[in-house]
Amino acid sequence: MAKIKIETVYHGSDKIVKIPEFGKGNPNNDYGIGFYTTKNKGLAGEWAVLYNKKDGYINEYTLDYADLKVLYLNQMPIENWVSILATYRKIEYGGNYDSRINRFLELYGLDLSSYDIIEGWRADDAFFTYINDFFAIALSVEKMKEAMSFGSLGNQICLKSERAFKQLKFVEPPYLAQMSKFYKLAEERDLKARREYYKMPGKAVGTLLIDLIGREYL
Repeated sequence: MAKIKIETVYHGSDKIVKIPEFGKGNPNNDYGIGFYTTKNKGLAGEWAVLYNKKDGYINEYTLDYADLKVLYLNQMPIENWVSILATYRKIEYGGNYDSRINRFLELYGLDLSSYDIIEGWRADDAFFTYINDFFAIALSVEKMKEAMSFGSLGNQICLKSERAFKQLKFVEPPYLAQMSKFYKLAEERDLKARREYYKMPGKAVGTLLIDLIGREYL
């Protein structure tokens, strides 16, 4: 008999989502196309209002992923996580970094196709400042790890496979996410992260991109 590992997860949206559709979604999200959830109800509330700036919904589900193949990114080197973001997110870099990014992806890129679920940090707007500085050789790996705590990014659970979608069960009723509450929380979180990053000393102290890929790719 299959082992049961039931988790409660939440998805923030401007609508009620009882049955998520497999294969739908934005291909430029953190981990590509998938259904993004979190164990943090408050974080889901922020997602529900952040983009449309109006009241939304916190959709609750139970998820049994005991027999699903899960990639736990937080247990891997941060370079792997950055490589996934660089692959899927449309990031506006401050310079022409194509050769160094391509080499970095060759070394640290991951194939997500065999996984049912990807679990790891979420990337908010402030974090893309860190990534740009990393590729500009202005931020070390060690300092980027330190910056991960700024603004309490939180974790997300992304369902990638049709098999994973079948293990998701909607819980009635959904919760109302008030824009007046959650939008302010999201703004405060992002501002806090930016302020702490600005004040962080010695950003380039430690292992830099050049140490990982070699000078010939700069």
